Amino acid sequence: MLLFLLVVRMLFLSAAGAFCIFGLLHAADPKVQWYWTVGHVVVLAACVFLIGRVWASLKQTWKQ
Repeated sequence: MLLFLLVVRMLFLSAAGAFCIFGLLHAADPKVQWYWTVGHVVVLAACVFLIGRVWASLKQTWKQ
């Protein structure tokens, strides 16, 4: 069960990292309209928050 929880949390961490990279790549594109850039920044902030939460949870699970 512990291994399953670690795998699920690693998947969430990987997905959040991928969304961060996606947001950075598209927010820096000059051809993107301003409102899409704002949306990408919001998604980037949410992903950074998610990475922090999942990382803390992952460390806590690992200690158990």
